[in-house]
Amino acid sequence: MRFEIIFHTPFRVASGHAGDGSDTTVDRGALLPASSLKGLMRSAARDLLKLPEPLVDQVFGTGWQPSPWSWSDAAVTAGRGAEPAIRPRARIRIDAESGTAASGALLIADEVLAARAEFTVDQAGWIAPADAPAHEAVLLASARAVTSAGGDRRRGLGWVTITPAEPPWSQPHLDAVIRLMERGGAAGGGDDG
Repeated sequence: MRFEIIFHTPFRVASGHAGDGSDTTVDRGALLPASSLKGLMRSAARDLLKLPEPLVDQVFGTGWQPSPWSWSDAAVTAGRGAEPAIRPRARIRIDAESGTAASGALLIADEVLAARAEFTVDQAGWIAPADAPAHEAVLLASARAVTSAGGDRRRGLGWVTITPAEPPWSQPHLDAVIRLMERGGAAGGGDDG
């Protein structure tokens, strides 16, 4: 499966390290890593779509059962093949009593300016043939439900639209997700009709 991302604002997925004059840097080799994409989609499936936890675990895996799917890092561009720009952003905390900048409260953090990205989700493990359509519907729906990526999302960073490119989102996918929600997440065909 291939997905396209449109960035509406700059974004930041922090590397956990300081450097180059920034308190928080981004990983220039993986601006939007696979682990972040998988986490965003899992969260959307569980929290926004309200899919049952057993189904979410079956699709995205658990600590003791790996996912049968593998995410790629996003290939991020600034549009027309150009490289994305990385720039610092300053943030301060204002002292409530004095109305001035609080001592030691200046943060310099990298942010990425990009137009688009693309990533894939490929089958990496065995899935029962009866479960495959449900898995596909869950992955496509959860990607569509993601609206932000990275840190400082409540401060205006990371607003995105993710669109399934191959296969495209369709009415049968929507119908499948609705059925999964109504049946309590049983993915297999089984004897329940």
